[in-house]
Amino acid sequence: MGGFDPAELIAGLCGTDAGNPFPVWQNGTIVPCFNQLVLGVLPHSGLAVCSAFYLSIPRPILQYGWTLRLVSTLLLVLLFTVDLVLAGLQRQVHLYLDCLADGCALLAWLLHLAASLALQVSVAWSHRRGPTLLVLLVLLSVPNLVLTRFILAAARTLPLAAYLLAWAFPCVYSGAAYELQINSGVDDGGALESAPTDTGAMVAEDGSGYFSRLFYRWLDPLLERGRRGQLDGLGHVYHLPRALRTGVVTRHFSRCWQASQQGASAGVRGGGARRGEWPRPVSRHLPAGSRTPPQEEALPELGGDVRLLGVLHRAFGWWYYALGVLKLVGNLLGFAGPLLLGQLVGFMEDPDAPPSRGALVTLGLFSSSLLSAFLRNLYGFHVSKVALSARAAVVTAIYGKALRVGRVGLARFSLGEVVNLMSTDTDRVVNFCNSFHELWSLPVQFSIALYLLHLQVGIAFLGGLGVALLLVPLNKLLASRILDNNKHMLRYKDSRVKLVTELLFGVRVIKFYTWEPHFAHKISDCRQRELSHLKTIKYLDAVCVYTWAALPVVVSILTFLTYVLLGHQLTATKVFTTLALVGMLILPLNCFPWVLNGVLEAYVSLERIQRFLQLPNQDLQCCGVLQGSLVVVVGRVGCGKSSLLAAITGELTRLSGAVHVVGREGGFGLATQEPWIQHATVRDNILFGRKYDYVFYQAVVEACALSEDLNVLPQGDRTEVGENGVTLSGGQKARLALARAVYMEKDIYLLDDPLAAVDAQVAQHLMQKCIMGILRGKTRILCTHRIEFVERADLVVLMDNGTIVKTGRHDVYPTENIPTVPLEPHTVWPVLCWVGLPGGAEVELEEGVSSLEVEEKLVMVEEDEDRSGEEHKEAGGLAWAVYRAYWRAVGGALAATILLSLLLMQASKNVSDWWLSHWISELRNNASPFSNISSDVKFYLTVYASIASANTLFTAARAFLFAYGAIRAATVVHDRLLGRVLQATMGFFDATPTGRVLNRFSSDVSGVDDGLPFVLNILLANVFSLAGTLAVMAWSLPWVLAALLPLALLYHRTQRFYRHSSRELKRLSSVTLSPLYSHFSETLSGLATIRASHASARFEEESKRRLDNNQRCLFLSNAAMQWLDIRLQLVGVALVTGISTIAVLQHRYGSVDPGLVGLSLSYSLSITGLLSGLIFSFTQTEMQMVSVERTEEYSTCLPTEPQDHNPQVPASWPERGQLEFNGAVLCYREGLTNALDGVTLRVHPGEKVGVVGRTGSGKSSLFLAVFRLVELNQGAILLDGLDICTLGLAQLRSRLAIIPQDPFLFSGSVRENLDPCGRHPDQRLLAAVQDCHLEQLVSRMGGLDAEVGDRGSRLSLGQRQLLCLARALLTEANVLCIDEATASVDQQTDRLLQETIRDKFRDKTVLTIAHRINTIMDSDRVLVMHAGKVVEFDAPAALLQNDQSLFSRQHLNTY
Repeated sequence: MGGFDPAELIAGLCGTDAGNPFPVWQNGTIVPCFNQLVLGVLPHSGLAVCSAFYLSIPRPILQYGWTLRLVSTLLLVLLFTVDLVLAGLQRQVHLYLDCLADGCALLAWLLHLAASLALQVSVAWSHRRGPTLLVLLVLLSVPNLVLTRFILAAARTLPLAAYLLAWAFPCVYSGAAYELQINSGVDDGGALESAPTDTGAMVAEDGSGYFSRLFYRWLDPLLERGRRGQLDGLGHVYHLPRALRTGVVTRHFSRCWQASQQGASAGVRGGGARRGEWPRPVSRHLPAGSRTPPQEEALPELGGDVRLLGVLHRAFGWWYYALGVLKLVGNLLGFAGPLLLGQLVGFMEDPDAPPSRGALVTLGLFSSSLLSAFLRNLYGFHVSKVALSARAAVVTAIYGKALRVGRVGLARFSLGEVVNLMSTDTDRVVNFCNSFHELWSLPVQFSIALYLLHLQVGIAFLGGLGVALLLVPLNKLLASRILDNNKHMLRYKDSRVKLVTELLFGVRVIKFYTWEPHFAHKISDCRQRELSHLKTIKYLDAVCVYTWAALPVVVSILTFLTYVLLGHQLTATKVFTTLALVGMLILPLNCFPWVLNGVLEAYVSLERIQRFLQLPNQDLQCCGVLQGSLVVVVGRVGCGKSSLLAAITGELTRLSGAVHVVGREGGFGLATQEPWIQHATVRDNILFGRKYDYVFYQAVVEACALSEDLNVLPQGDRTEVGENGVTLSGGQKARLALARAVYMEKDIYLLDDPLAAVDAQVAQHLMQKCIMGILRGKTRILCTHRIEFVERADLVVLMDNGTIVKTGRHDVYPTENIPTVPLEPHTVWPVLCWVGLPGGAEVELEEGVSSLEVEEKLVMVEEDEDRSGEEHKEAGGLAWAVYRAYWRAVGGALAATILLSLLLMQASKNVSDWWLSHWISELRNNASPFSNISSDVKFYLTVYASIASANTLFTAARAFLFAYGAIRAATVVHDRLLGRVLQATMGFFDATPTGRVLNRFSSDVSGVDDGLPFVLNILLANVFSLAGTLAVMAWSLPWVLAALLPLALLYHRTQRFYRHSSRELKRLSSVTLSPLYSHFSETLSGLATIRASHASARFEEESKRRLDNNQRCLFLSNAAMQWLDIRLQLVGVALVTGISTIAVLQHRYGSVDPGLVGLSLSYSLSITGLLSGLIFSFTQTEMQMVSVERTEEYSTCLPTEPQDHNPQVPASWPERGQLEFNGAVLCYREGLTNALDGVTLRVHPGEKVGVVGRTGSGKSSLFLAVFRLVELNQGAILLDGLDICTLGLAQLRSRLAIIPQDPFLFSGSVRENLDPCGRHPDQRLLAAVQDCHLEQLVSRMGGLDAEVGDRGSRLSLGQRQLLCLARALLTEANVLCIDEATASVDQQTDRLLQETIRDKFRDKTVLTIAHRINTIMDSDRVLVMHAGKVVEFDAPAALLQNDQSLFSRQHLNTY
C-alpha cells in the first residue's frame, strides 16, 4: 500500500509544482489557489458556520426592511450555482479548485439565506441591522470577488453591493412578535450566548423554522436542560403542538365518526371534517406556553353501526398514506448504496480509471445516503405523530364510551379487561401505523433486491435463494407457534396479575388468616405455567435469532459456490455488491412474518375495542322521580334496594315497564352503599369540581358530622385520601361520600344506606342535621336497615325479592319477622310513579351491577411528604448495583459464557469476511483464471465454509444460552419480589397505592421477562458488531482512523447529550401513564356517582388532561430519538464519504487492495445502522433496566414483618382466651396522633365484650394490635399470660379469628372464599352457610362451586358480610374479633346472627365492635373508647344506670 503525501494532494489540487505546492504570489499577482482557498473558502466557511447558529427561528413573515437583503442573497446563490455548473463543463486546469471554492460559497450563501429568513422575524434583530459578525464575514469575501477572473465574477458585484447597501439602513420593524420560538431570548450577544430557557412555557415544534424542524433544533433547549439534570417533572416539558393536543384530535375524530354515522362521503357539511382535512395550524401569535382552550361542543355518543377502522381511515388516512411515498423513496435510495459500492470497487480494480469517476461515485454515495437519511427520519417522525393522534382518539373514545355504556353491558367486561382495552389493545392498534407500511414495502424491497442480485450473479442467486425461501415457512411456523404460546402465556399472566391484585386488595384478610403461603403457592403455580410458555417463546425466538444471524452467511456461501461452479470468476465488485444485496434480501424474509403478526394482533385488538364501542349506552329513559318528600326503602338483605336506586339512575337495563323522572337532566345527589372516594384531598372530594363556597361548605361539613374528623387529620380538609380511603374508617368514608352528594345541591337525592357504617349518635346527627336538615325540601330516597328512622319518612317502601311488596305510612310499619305494610287505599305514589318495574332486578344485581371496586388506593400523606401523591421517580443514570443484580439473577458463570459466545460469533463473522476479501485479492494478484475444480478454489471454499460453519455454531450457542439466561433471571426476579411483598408490613400497604405495587408485578415483571432480554440481546449484538466493524475498517484502511477519531468524539458527545434527556423523558412517560390508568379505574369504580351527578364532561376533560401529559412525554421522547437519529445518520454519511474519498485518493496516489477497500466500504454502509442501533438499544436497555431497578427496590428495601418462630409455644395455646392490655400505645406513623393511648384492660376467658365509641376512637386499632398488623410503640399485650411479641406472626394469627369491617371476597367460588386452603369437608361448609342464613342464596346461585364474581360483585354488601361471618365460623380459635360485621344487614337478620354467634362461640372469648347498641346489649361487659383511651369498661346494665355514662347517653340517643 503506497504512502500518502499531503503536498502531492495540494499540488494536484492547485496544479502547481510538488516542490512549491502552495505559492502566494507569482508573476505580479496573487496565485488563484491562494485566492480560492484562503480568500474564498475560509471566509465562506466562517459565514456558513455563523449563519447556522441563527437557523432555529420560526418561519418568516416578510418585512420590508429585510426584503432587499433576502433578494440579494438569493441572487448570489443562483450565481454561484451557475458558476459551479460552468466550471464543471469547461474542465479547466483548476477544475477541482474552482468546484471546491464555488461549492463552499454556494453552501455558505444558502445557509445565510436561511439565517436571514429567521433573523428578520426575530424580536432581537427584526428591527435592526442584524448581527455585525455576519456582515464582517461577507466583507471578507470581497477580495476573492475582486481577484477572481471567472466569467460571471463581475455579475456577483451587483447583488453583493445591494446586500451591503441594505445592511447600511436599519430594518423596519413591523408585525407582532411571535413568541413560540426557541431562541426567543436572543439578545445582542447573539445565538452564541443562550440564557437558561423556561422549557415548560414553550410549545413543541409549532412556529419552528424549516431548518429547525429538519434538524430538530427546537428540541435543543429541552435536551440542554436534561443534560444539566434539570428535567425533573412535567413543569419542564414542552406542551404538545396544537394539532396533536387531545382536544383537537378528539374533535376531529368525533366529526369523522359523525360523518361515518351519516354515511357522508365528504364529511359533515360545515363542520370542517372533510376527508383528509385537519384542524387549522396554531396561531402565529400564540403566546409561549399558552394553551388553546378547548372548543365547547357536544361530543357524539360513540356507537351505532360504525367501524372504528373506517373512522380512523377517515380521520388520519390520507395524512398517513402520504407518508408511504417517503417510505418508498427512502427504501429505493437504500439500494443505491450497494450499487455505488460495486461501482467504487470496480473503480479501485481499474488502475487506469480517471479520478473523476471515483469522485462522481463518492458524490453519489454522499448524496444518496444523505437524502435517504433525511427521508427516513422524516418518515419515522411523522408516523409517530400519526400514531400519537390515533392513540389519543382511541383512548378518548374508550373512556367516553365507558362513561356512557349501560352497567349491564359493562358487566360483560371485567375491570382489567376494560383497562387492557385502553392500554394493551390500544398500543397494538397504534403499532399498526408502523406495520402497515412495512407490510407492502418489505415485498417491494425483496423483489428489487432479487432483481439486482440476478443482475450481479445471474442464476447463481437461486442457490442461496432456495435456502432463504425454505426458511419462510419455517419463520411462519415459528411466528404462529410464538403467537399461540404468547396467547397462553398472557392468559396465565392475567390470572397471576388477577391473583396479585386480589392479594393486594385483601392483604388484611390474608394476613389475619395467615393465608400468605396459600396465595404464594397459587401465584407461583400460575407463574410456573406462565414461564413454561415464556420458555417456549424464548427458545423459538432463539431459533429465529439463529436463522437471522446465520442465514446471510449460508446464502452467501451457496451463492458464491454456485457462481464458481457455473464457470465464473469472482471479483471484488461482484462479491461485495452481492454481500450487500444479500443483506437487503434477508431483512424482508425475516421481518415479514413478524410484521404480519403485528397486523393480525392489531386486527384482533381492533375487534375487541369495536365490541366495546358497540355496547348499548346507558338507558336514561327508564326512570323518573317527581319533586317530593322523604321516602324510606326497607327490606332484608338482597331484596333489591340498591337495584331500585340503580334503576332510577339508569344504571340497570330496563326489561319492561317504565319509570318517569321529572328534571332528570339536573342529575342526582348519590351516596352509594360502598362509598366511592377519589384520589384527592378531603375538600376536593366534597367539592367534586364545584366552586368553593366557604359558608355552604362549612354547613355541609357540620351537617355530615365531619368537623371533629377534620380537626384530627394532619392537614385538615387538605389531607389527601385515596381511592376507597384505606386510612379512613368505614364511617368516615360514608360521611365523606354523603357530604359530596349534599354539596352538589341537587333536587333529588338517592341515599343507599349511608347510616350503616356509623354509630347511633352519629346516625342521629346525620338524620337530624343532614337528611332532615340541610336537605329539607329535597326529594330524598333513603335505603336503610335502621328502622328507628322510619317514623320520619313520608312514605315507606318495602321490597322483597326484587319487587315492591307494599307501601305505606310509618305509623303502620311493623317490626316483627318479615315486615308487611298495609297498602293505603287511595295513596298512589305521591313521590314515585312506578309502572311494571321488572321483578328480575335481583338477577341483574347478582350478575355484577354492584359498584366496581377501585384499582388503586392512596393514603393520607404525612405533613412532610409530597401532597401530590406521585410516584417517586429516580433521577440520573442507573446505579451499577442494578446491573449487578441482573447479572446475579442470570448467574455469573452463565453470563460470562454468553459474552464469550458473542465474542466468538463476531470474531468468526469478521474472519469469514476477511477470508473472502483475501480470496479476491489472491485472484487479482495471480491474474490467471482458475479452473472450476481447481484445488485452490476448493481450498478457499473449504476454509470459507468451515469458518462460516463455526460462526453458525457460535451463533446458535449465543442464542440458546441467552434465552436460558433470560428465563433464569425472570424466575429469580419474580420469586424475590413476591417473597418480599408477602412479608411486607401493613404500614407499607397502607402507605403505598395498590396500583403502584401491582405495576411491579405486571409492567416491571413483563419488562424483565420479555422487554429487557429483547433489547439487551440487540445491545450486545450491536456492541460486538460495532467493535468488529471498526477493527476491520481500521486494519483494512488505516487512514480511516483520521476520520474515526473526531467522529467518535462527536458521537460520544451527541449520545451523552441525548441519553440524559431521553432517560428522563422515558421515566416521565412511565410516571404520567399511571395517573391516566388510575383515573380510568377510578372512573369505572365511581360510574354511578359520576353519571348520577352529571359530572361526566368534567371527568372526560380530566382524562384528556392526563392523556395530554403522557402524550407530551411520548411525543418528545419520539422527537428526541429522531433528533439523535438524524445526527447519527449524518455521522454515518460522513464516515462513508470519508472512506470513499480516502479510497479514491489512495487509488490516485498509490496502490490499493480492492478486496480490503470493498470490505471496508461494505462495513461502512452498515456503520450508520450500528451507530444509531447502539445508542437506541443502549437507551432502551437503560429504560428496561429501570424495571429491574424498581423490582430490586421492593426486593431489598421493603419493611418486613418479623419472620421468627417460637418453638416453645404449645399447639393448644391459647387454651383459655384471656386477653390483657398493659399500657398499650400505638401510632400509625410519626407525626400522627396515637390511635391507642395507654390502653390498659383485661378480658376474662370466655367473656363477651362489646366495643363502642365514635368513629376514629381506636376500636379497630385494638384488633390490629392484637393481630400485630401494627406493632405497639409502648406497652404489651398478653394472651393467656404470654406476650404476643414473643411469638411468630403465623403462630399468633392462626390461633385467632376475625370478621373484619370491610367484607372482602376473592373472585372464585363460594367454597374457595370459605375455605381457600381446603381444610374442611363440604358438610362443614354448608353448615356454616346455614348458620349465617345464606343457604337459600347459595342454593339459588348453584351451590358451593358457584362463582361470587369479581371481589364478590354478584352479592350485595350485606350478603358479603354474612359470607365473611361464615368464614369465621369455620375457625376453631378461642378468641374471636368482630369488627362491625353486620352493619349492612337488616335488624331481623342481625338478631339471628347474634344468636348464631352466641351459640357457636359460647365458650370462646368474643370482642365485638358495633354501632348498633342492641347488638351488644347482651355482652358481659361493654368497652367505651374515645380518642384512643379506655373511657368506660363495665357491664351494660351498670353503665345504663349511670346517668353520666357515655354509653348511657348514646343508648338514650338511639331510642
